[in-house]
Amino acid sequence: MKNETVESILKKAADKENGTYLLYKNAADNAHDAQTKAVLVKFAEEELKHKQILEEFDIGELKDQKIDITEDEHRQGISEFLVDAHEGIGEDSDFRDVLVYAAKREKKAFAFYDSMSKNVDDAELKKLFVWLAHEESKHKEDIEALFWEVMYR
Repeated sequence: MKNETVESILKKAADKENGTYLLYKNAADNAHDAQTKAVLVKFAEEELKHKQILEEFDIGELKDQKIDITEDEHRQGISEFLVDAHEGIGEDSDFRDVLVYAAKREKKAFAFYDSMSKNVDDAELKKLFVWLAHEESKHKEDIEALFWEVMYR
């Protein structure tokens, strides 16, 4: 990480967000269930927003922003205990499958940004990655809350 430029780090992060955006968008396009489609579209929009933030990032914009860094930003949730039947989302995936996969994907995104925040030297870039890790953690928690709501109504 120390040998990479800020631009290459940001490009990698934007590429990851774009990959997740495309995954959710394609899954939404192929979903048969209206509820599943709507949730996947929402997830795709969030990932696209992150991609745009990374592509338009200006270190100067973070200089006055306050981001609290906590030791345990990521809490354990249902996705740590559920097992995927398969990797990915297919045409026959039900809403539960989509939620489990999405939560696990957000967990991986959190781990990526958390790792990036610990491996960059630039304080402002570190703030960006901490913020993105926090966003992904919130997404995972939102997905897990939706899981409980849907599964146990």
